[in-house]
Parts: sequence; structure tokens; C-alpha cells
Amino acid sequence: MCGITAEIAGPAGGVPGTRVQVMLSEIRHRGDAEHFGGVAELPGAALGCNRLAIVDRATAAQPMSDTARNVWATFNGEIYNHAELRRELAGLGHRFQTASDTEVLVHGYREWGADLPLHLDGMFAFVVYDASRRSFLCARDRFGVKPLYWARDGDRLLFASEIKCFLPIQVTPREFPPGHLMVDGAGPHRYDERDDSPLPDGEDELVAGFRGLMDNAVRKRVQTDLPIGVIYSGGVDSAAVLGLAARHHPDVTAITVGFPGAPDLDFAERSCRDLGIRQITRHLEYGELIDSMKSIVQQVETFEVIDIMDSCVMAPAYEVARELGLKVVLVGDGSDESLAGYELFREHPDPVAMSRYRVMNLHRTDLQRVDRLSMMNTVEARVPFLDREVVDFAWKLPMEYKFRDGIEKWILRAAISGVIPDYLAWRPKIRMPQGTGLLFQLIDFARGQETGLDGELLREIGLDQPEAAYFLQAYLDAGYPLPPARYRRPGWDFAANGYFVFQE
Repeated sequence: MCGITAEIAGPAGGVPGTRVQVMLSEIRHRGDAEHFGGVAELPGAALGCNRLAIVDRATAAQPMSDTARNVWATFNGEIYNHAELRRELAGLGHRFQTASDTEVLVHGYREWGADLPLHLDGMFAFVVYDASRRSFLCARDRFGVKPLYWARDGDRLLFASEIKCFLPIQVTPREFPPGHLMVDGAGPHRYDERDDSPLPDGEDELVAGFRGLMDNAVRKRVQTDLPIGVIYSGGVDSAAVLGLAARHHPDVTAITVGFPGAPDLDFAERSCRDLGIRQITRHLEYGELIDSMKSIVQQVETFEVIDIMDSCVMAPAYEVARELGLKVVLVGDGSDESLAGYELFREHPDPVAMSRYRVMNLHRTDLQRVDRLSMMNTVEARVPFLDREVVDFAWKLPMEYKFRDGIEKWILRAAISGVIPDYLAWRPKIRMPQGTGLLFQLIDFARGQETGLDGELLREIGLDQPEAAYFLQAYLDAGYPLPPARYRRPGWDFAANGYFVFQE
């Protein structure tokens, strides 16, 4: 996990590393102190990286090149099938110098070119640059687990992991859409396709198939010699992740936050005792959460009310992970969207379309929150429910397996029963404000604050909640550019099936 920046010139331009270094300085938190500020000045480009060393911690410095120092990569994320790809590429004659997943991108680009993202199983945002040809490939993972932003500045292209990287150089970025790639400035173009192979027939086969996919998704994400944390609420999503992680890794710690006496705390603490899993609980305080709100807006780079509320509550969990010295945590995000866990799916006339739309929007809601909160604490967050095979399965799964007899996420509960206690597997869903004991205090506070924002501006961008003005003011005060509409970002839109359609 890292923070990346890049500047790429036109065919004849030169690129000093000055701006790349300035951009990197805004995201020091995304890397270890000893790996801050790696910059490669190349013919026609400069690449930068703040590295959080997890895979091949000793030798895999970034930006990384091949032995000829022609092909270079700066990379944020984890490639879970890097060992398999390494064996395949070695069989094709490529010689590796490290055991890192970054080097797989270097040799994978040399072998497959723009088809490289199709070979990758993981979460990623990267720029690969061929200095000998002044050619580059940029790509982002299918669901946007890892962030990426870009901008045109004259004949230059700029890339970075967070919006705040662009503020000191006074360039307005746009979001690089998930599941897309760019070659030599053309695009972005979508490379992601959903798997259309048929699901097995029969309830038992479907439940067993989903159980196997979830087990494999968690197993891949705990393949490290480092200790693992799980952000654990006591709900079925994080309980499933925790129970499976404990099966595949010997050193797992559950991290729980909430107000004293909150319902989630009771379930989380009871279940950790029953499962024999170490747990750290951090009690929340209203005053501290209120004091943190403006800082959260600046860190998470959003003014969306629900995302900020969730961020205020969950930020202390990632602080605990940092205090424990953890570099890797697992989270349960993505389940409600792909498995129809929200009440809105019951009421919507087309719950399948709504589910797909919500999944493809996660990059700018839950995933943005998870990335920023974890990386502000120099912690890598991994998301098993957004494993490619898990999402492809859920994408095709009939709604009757997602919502049955008044029980949401039925197939997950059936699949995980026996891995975790039934009082967790079949626990009814309650919303985060009730589960953690937060209720509506933060919203009430924000609603009561005065701002100088023009009412017409609020209406133009679709903000009809009185508390939203407070967060928008904090967002603008942090220097962030105003998006043109509440549910759009410059440069992309959605087709009816939930896929991204790029708009230049």
C-alpha cells in the first residue's frame, strides 16, 4: 500500500521531479517514514511513491524498474495473484530481482502491454512508464478500492492518489474511474467485464459455492507474515470476515468502537470471547467526535453527510490499528451493496439494478472512507466482499437468495453459519448509528451551525439537507474543488447497467 504521483510530458518534453515531490509531500501518511519521497526522473516523465512496505519489505523500493531501467512502475495496492503471475512470467523468460508484486507489473507490462490489468487479481492503482518509448499505461482496479486522480495541465498529465496532492500545484483533478485504463493519454477506457458464466443449480450448491468464494477471498487477503487486524462491529459482515480470517492466520486482532452500552459492543465482545479472538475496544465520546468533524472532511475529501458520520465513528478504529503497530486490516464493507442488505432494496422497483449501481458507486462512498481513514494511519485496508469472484457471483445471484422471509443477506448468513455462532450469523441488521450508540448527535450539531454559503449554490449541487451546508463549507475551506453535482464527478457517468461511461 502506498501513495503514488506521476507527471508525464508530451513527446519531446522533459520532466523535473519538483512537482511530483511536492505532490508526494501531501500524502506522507500513505507510506513508511523510511520509504517517503522516492522519485524517479526519467526521459519524459517523473514517477513518485511513498511506500508502505508489506510485500518484500526489504528490497522492493519504488518507483521500480526492470534491469535495463527502461520500464518503471509506481504502484498503490496489493496483487493477490502475484506469485502465480511471477511463475507464468518466469516461464516466459522474464528474470525477477525481487519477490514483490510491483515487479510483476513491470514484467507483466513488458509481456502483455495494455492487457496487463486483465491478468491482475487485487486492488490497485498504478502508472507504468516505458522510458525508451515514452509510452505509459495507467490503470485502476475494478471497483475502485484504491484511489486515483488525474489532470491535464497543458501538454502534461498528472496522476496522484488523493485530491489534496493537486492543491499546492493549483491544478484541478478529476477522478480516474474504476475498471478503466489509459494508454499514452488516450482514454480512460473500460477494461472491466462481469463474468457471465452460469451459477450452479440448487440452493445447497449456491450456498456452498458462496462459502467457498468468501473463504478464498479472505484467505488471499491474510497471506502475510504480518499480524492482521479486523475492524469488527459485531454485525454479520465483519463477523464473517473475522471468523474466516482466524481460520487462515494465527495472529488476528478484532478492533471494535462504540459508545458504552451500545448493542454492537455487547455482541462483539461476547463473540470474541466465544471464538477465542483477541479484541481491543475503543469507547467513543461525543465531544471528541464533534471536534474531529472538520478534520475528517479534510482527510476523507468529501462533504457527503453519511460518509462523514461514518468516518467520524470509524476513525478511532484505525487509530487503534496504528497504535497496535498493525499494517494490514480487513473490513466488511461492500456486503450490503452486493447482497441487498439495505431496506431500500425491498422498496425499489428494480432491486437488481439498484444493487449493481450501488456496487459500482462504492469507490466514492464507503471505499473512499475506508482508504482515507486507514491510510491516514498508515494502515492498509483490504476488502474481501469486493473480491472479483465474490462480486461476480453476487452480481448474478437471484434476489431470492439475498432477501428471504424478511432476512436480508440470507445467503451470507447461511454460508457463514457454523463458522461463527448462530447468534451472529442470524443477528438482525441494525443501522450503524443505533449499533454504535451514535444516534443523531453529530447531525444535530452540524444542522445548528451557521455558514456563509449561498442557498442557490446548495440547490445547484443538490444539497437539500440543512446539515450538508456545514460539511460543504468545511470541504471548501480545505481548498477542494467543488464537484458539478452531488452524484457525479467530472469525467465519468453511469450507464443503466451500472458500468462507467467516460466523458472527455
